Amino acid sequence: YEYFLYMRHLFAYEYASGIVTREHTVLDLGCGEGYGADILSKCAKRVIAVDNNLESVEQTKKKYLADNLDFRHFSGMEIPFNNSVFDVVVSFQVIEHISDDAKFISEVYRVLKDGGKCILTTPNRVYRLRSGQKPWYRYHVREYDISEFESLLRGRFRDVEVKYINTTEELFKMEERVVKVASLVQKLDPLK
Repeated sequence: YEYFLYMRHLFAYEYASGIVTREHTVLDLGCGEGYGADILSKCAKRVIAVDNNLESVEQTKKKYLADNLDFRHFSGMEIPFNNSVFDVVVSFQVIEHISDDAKFISEVYRVLKDGGKCILTTPNRVYRLRSGQKPWYRYHVREYDISEFESLLRGRFRDVEVKYINTTEELFKMEERVVKVASLVQKLDPLK
């Protein structure tokens, strides 16, 4: 399952690297292990990657040493940068963890330059959850269907385009099995 998550992230970073150019300053919100920020640094003017896991940020600083790549710890809701700083903001598999998603989107909008691009990924709950089911992954505050996600983004962004990250049938079935097991565990756990 970890491999599945890695491949989902890797695809998103490779997609973004096709949009990012040497003129772009990029913010990677929720950079995790840093491999994606490293990918973006190869095609961007500068990448600032932030994450709320201090240990992870310290490890990435040692592992990825590009001159145009900066890793920082950040654990608040207000992004610690001035208005209109970034040409591109990426945030992959993060928004579903955020309590105040509208504030998160407003903050992304605030730090983007006019004409900037925001590229986000999040699980599509239609493929993961039954109607009315709470997210089975304990760190997810919510999961969105397409219309909910579009509506959230249109609260700040004029041009919104939703695309899909798909997978092979084998990996899809693997995630489906994990969801079933997690749902079963959730049903059996009287504390939840």
